[in-house]
Amino acid sequence: MQNKLCFGVIGNPIAHSKSPHIHNLWFKEFNLNYDYKAYLEDTLSLQNRILSLKGANITVPFKEEVLQYADICSDEVKIIKAANTIVNDNGIIKAYNTDFYGFIKALQNYDFKRVLLLGAGGAARACAYALMKNNIDFTVFNRSKKEDFICKVENELYEFNFDVVVNCTSSSLTGQLPCSIELLNKLKAKAKIVYDLFYTKSVFLEYFENAIKIDGKLMLLYQAALAAEYFYNIKISDELVKKSEKIIF
Repeated sequence: MQNKLCFGVIGNPIAHSKSPHIHNLWFKEFNLNYDYKAYLEDTLSLQNRILSLKGANITVPFKEEVLQYADICSDEVKIIKAANTIVNDNGIIKAYNTDFYGFIKALQNYDFKRVLLLGAGGAARACAYALMKNNIDFTVFNRSKKEDFICKVENELYEFNFDVVVNCTSSSLTGQLPCSIELLNKLKAKAKIVYDLFYTKSVFLEYFENAIKIDGKLMLLYQAALAAEYFYNIKISDELVKKSEKIIF
């Protein structure tokens, strides 16, 4: 009998992850005898865990660290400098980034022209790449300048005419706002859509009372959908993503 293929999500912390629910739901949907689990690892055990799995999603804090174990990096990984999806192809480790795809897919049904990204970490790099790839006008704002970012980062804003404002920081994990009240008040006047990459309770989204609010649920599902293509070569439809959202969340 053929051994069951094993996949997983690797991070620290990891107990909160919805990735096992997503992929195991899809295994059932397509009658695949695969297994997907969450793995709490540290720097010393990271490489061995990667090598033990057919494929893995990588989350905080390993998205940059994991690149040192990759034999092949996709084009987007070379630019974003972070990977959230790893495929073990008979010992050859291939690194991909599907966060950029998840980010832009969650915006696919909305009309907008100008985007502001708050923060300049790994998540913001993936979002900036997605916006660049789709020729969408955007600005990145961060308290400190980032010389190694994939585009110019502003540490001061002089105009506030953005119809989409995205929180790319981890502020929602601690119930904080990503920037000053003064800046948020200036952005509120024009923002039609506010987007938080995390799917936990967001004081950032609540602050924009009259805007359309998008949390990280669809981004998570769509990045998983592209990862599924790399993992087990199955195309996950938008319909299945929406169905999965209702089941998992």
